[in-house]
Amino acid sequence: MLIFLLFSMLAYAEEAQEEENPKDSRIEYHTMGDQVFGINAGLFIPLFINNPSLSWDDSDAFNSTNLSLGGNGSLFYGAYVNNNIILGMEVGAMFASSPNKHNFYMIPITLRGTYEFQFLNNLISVPVYLGAGINMTSYLDSFHVEMILKPGIGAYWNYSSNWSFGMNTTYWWVPQLYSDGEYNRFGNFMDVSLSAVYHF
Repeated sequence: MLIFLLFSMLAYAEEAQEEENPKDSRIEYHTMGDQVFGINAGLFIPLFINNPSLSWDDSDAFNSTNLSLGGNGSLFYGAYVNNNIILGMEVGAMFASSPNKHNFYMIPITLRGTYEFQFLNNLISVPVYLGAGINMTSYLDSFHVEMILKPGIGAYWNYSSNWSFGMNTTYWWVPQLYSDGEYNRFGNFMDVSLSAVYHF
């Protein structure tokens, strides 16, 4: 619901900006082939593990991840398709620890599509994005490869035509699927990171 309200406000703000600047005089800040390279680092927040074989009102349907707060980082490379749409790839990593102080790691590799809202003559940009790909998980002697979905939103100050600085909030949805559906689990995590983006 909150995401729907946020998208509605962003769309309304962009429409208002277009009314102030008619389409025939609207400035296009980016063209096809413009490229971006981003570096992100911040806090990793474990949320919960969901057992999809149980009903949502079952007390055992949602359980703790048993992980501490951790850290995360990622590199993103992409290219503009037009003034607002960016397609690219992101490679990331996170770490956290268990109650026994054993390290837990995830390395997601995703393809990412972004729609970038631009405000105040492109002084501020708000990217809304979705990444999908594979996630490698390591804990003690256990290693898994599964899929991952990473929707998120950011807010950036465009310092110059080359540099932007801001922050992102990204949700990590990591399903672990087995032939016996009783053992399926959906991991739910998020990160909050600071970001620097170079445009070239």
